[in-house]
Amino acid sequence: MLLAVWALAAHGAGTASAHVLLLNSYSPGRPGIDRVTDAFVQRLRESGIPLDHIHVEFLNQEQPNAEIVAPARRALLLAQHGGGRIDMLVALQQPALNFALRELGDIAPEAPLLTDSEPSTLQLAGSRRPIFLYTIVPDLGATVKEVMQLMPRTRRVVIPGGVGEADRAFQRQAEVDLAPWLRQLQVEFLQNMSWAEQMRYIGNLTPDTVVVTGMFNRDRDGYSLPTIDAARDTMRAANVPVFSLFDSIVGEGAVGGAVRNLRQSGRELAQSVLAVIGGRQGANGAVTRVPVGPVQSLYDWRQLERWNIDPSPLQGATILFKPPSLWQAYRGAVLGAASAIVLLAGLLAAMLVRRRRFG
Repeated sequence: MLLAVWALAAHGAGTASAHVLLLNSYSPGRPGIDRVTDAFVQRLRESGIPLDHIHVEFLNQEQPNAEIVAPARRALLLAQHGGGRIDMLVALQQPALNFALRELGDIAPEAPLLTDSEPSTLQLAGSRRPIFLYTIVPDLGATVKEVMQLMPRTRRVVIPGGVGEADRAFQRQAEVDLAPWLRQLQVEFLQNMSWAEQMRYIGNLTPDTVVVTGMFNRDRDGYSLPTIDAARDTMRAANVPVFSLFDSIVGEGAVGGAVRNLRQSGRELAQSVLAVIGGRQGANGAVTRVPVGPVQSLYDWRQLERWNIDPSPLQGATILFKPPSLWQAYRGAVLGAASAIVLLAGLLAAMLVRRRRFG
């Protein structure tokens, strides 16, 4: 009954006057998260929500002292948003979800929460909020399927990773995604090594191996690094092809993969917010799953050439940086030359006709 009343109230309020609070797990400046955030804000603004109604907070959960400063961060967010109107909260990645459910129950306590991370049973029991789940998480199974189409002799998949909250959440999902492949492939997760050890390890792999960049925020020794920088380290260190799970990595040294388009994800996330606060998407049980768009088959021609990989098995894939064909590169010149030849041929024919007539 409460959810029905809330949905009617939200629908009556209209989306243009809504206030949305977006909680990012980490600090700004991470290209992947920035792409999602920028696209999310842009889509909300296109819908008519004013910029000053869209509140974006960075929780800096990658910091070693994040737990120590959590009470101060909670007090600051309560001072900023506790007395104002918030129609919906959005938590990106596991640390932000954990923080929101643990620390921010007093901010619009019955406003719905949209997240890309799976809440635990214990978290659900302690929350009064309707929770909506939009899984931005990558599709590792789809990328491995494409690896096997491109490189059918592959026998081993190595995945560097970390031990942070988001890293562990990624590995749990990855284990599910890869379960169908375990009879055919040897899968290695490297999260129990230090980051330096992982980089040395992937520099000495056998030719039947590929590396897939995973999620990394912190290693077992406390060394922290943004996921994008971890991917760059991986691509520099690996002596075998490196495949990607996010579009932001393609073009930096990864071969490609069935990637999550992060700008598309940001817009879809915003669409889900608009559907919920507009009353078009109602809550259905403790967690309501909302639609997620498909991954995109995206590859870098330069890396395909480097590793001698034929992309033809992947019909419909988008291939970046492919050099243009002769026709594409010189279409204007070819058309101009052809026109000139036709014109000259016409003039020559006219002269021959004239010569025959007048001897």
